[in-house]
Amino acid sequence: MSVHHAATTVSGAACREPATAVHHCLVEHRRDYLRYVRGRLSSPDEADDAFQDFCVRAIRCAGAPDDLPGARAWLRCVLRSTIVDHYRRRAARRRGEDAYRLEPHETQAELASDDAPACRCVAVALAGLRPDQAELLRRLDLDEEPRSAVANDEGVTVNALGVRLHRARHALRTAIGDVCATCGEGRFAECDC
Repeated sequence: MSVHHAATTVSGAACREPATAVHHCLVEHRRDYLRYVRGRLSSPDEADDAFQDFCVRAIRCAGAPDDLPGARAWLRCVLRSTIVDHYRRRAARRRGEDAYRLEPHETQAELASDDAPACRCVAVALAGLRPDQAELLRRLDLDEEPRSAVANDEGVTVNALGVRLHRARHALRTAIGDVCATCGEGRFAECDC
C-alpha cells in the first residue's frame, strides 16, 4: 500500500489526520451532494456554484469532526447552510436589481436639454486648432465615425490615424488651458464662461 493511499484511507471510526473524514466523505458522496444541490436550485450553473461553495467551506473549516459519522452529519449541515446562503444572496441581488429598475434614470435627450448653458471654452479652443486636427476631432470624437472609415478617407493606416488623434487631443487640451484656466484643469461645470 502506498504512503499516499495509506494517508487517505479511512479505517474504523476515526481518521489519522484531522479533516480526513471530511475529505473522504466529500470524495465518496460527491454525486449525492451534487444531486441534492441540483434538486434544490433551478439553474444548473447556480447549482454548480453552490456546490463549489459547499466544497470550499467544508475543506477550509478547522472545526470539522474527525470521525466518519460526525463528518457526514456535519457536511449535511454545511450543505444546507450553503444552499440557504445562496438563496439569500440571490434574493439580495434581485432586490438590488428591482430597486435599480425603479429609480428614475435620465435619458440622453434629458441630459442634452439641460437648462444650463454649455461652456463655450471647448468650442473656442477647437476653433483655434489646425484645421486638420479640428476636423479629425469632429469626425472621430463628436460624430463618432469609425476609425477605419476615417483612415481610408485620409489614406493612412488605423495606427497612424490613432497617432494623429492622440496629437490632436493633446493640442485641444493645451488650447483649452490657454482659453480658460478652470476648464484647463477639467472643472468644466465650474466655468463662468
